Amino acid sequence: MKMFLPINVRIDDKKILFIGGGKLATHKIVTVEKYTSNITILAPEIHDEVKEKGFTELYKEYEKSDLKGFFLVYACTNNLEVNRRIKADAETYGILVNVVDNRELSDFISPAVFKQDEMTVAISSNGQNAKKSVEWRDKIKAILQNI
Repeated sequence: MKMFLPINVRIDDKKILFIGGGKLATHKIVTVEKYTSNITILAPEIHDEVKEKGFTELYKEYEKSDLKGFFLVYACTNNLEVNRRIKADAETYGILVNVVDNRELSDFISPAVFKQDEMTVAISSNGQNAKKSVEWRDKIKAILQNI
């Protein structure tokens, strides 16, 4: 079984690429944008909810060269073969990839996060039960908001 080390990574000065502009990307961007605005979205079509965020947008099909210069990549397409290609291409550049909703292909996973001021609580199920992670996060959030 794959195991993921929980760490905090500084990304405020790093370029983050989301490949895919739909619901999967939107969900992940909501968390990442709490820590950086240096986000690029690459997709042939980008949902309005993502467009409204004001990040850099590239309207095109994915190509390997698109990865150059990025620190982290989120593969958020609804096409498993494209996501596999993104993962394989990123490995050649030494870039870590999160293939959204596919822990087996991912180099890292994103926990359920609650951030308040300078404090952050992250809950992870090692990528096995996202729903339970969110439930735990919400319970902890309810407790902490009363402090």
